[in-house]
Amino acid sequence: MKRHSASLAVAGTIVAVLSGCAAPQESLPLPSPGPQACNAAASQSLIGSQVGAVSFAADANVRVVCTTCPTTRDYRPDRLNVRFDQATGRIEKVDCG
Repeated sequence: MKRHSASLAVAGTIVAVLSGCAAPQESLPLPSPGPQACNAAASQSLIGSQVGAVSFAADANVRVVCTTCPTTRDYRPDRLNVRFDQATGRIEKVDCG
């Protein structure tokens, strides 16, 4: 049994030494930057407004949804969520996602 253990130890040492001699890997290209944050802080002034009284540019990445309505769970840091109370129509929260 000791002979087998010694053989494994030697083999492990050889593998460790040889792996240090491996050719350096090529550097991989950096991933492209993902979507930027939506900057919800700039839209906090919408809170308390009537949802029907606010508008956004046609190409704006905005999701307007009531606070009790079902929504998708896909997180998109560049999307602005405007959440309003369905009963009153008042905006209660503005966040990213």
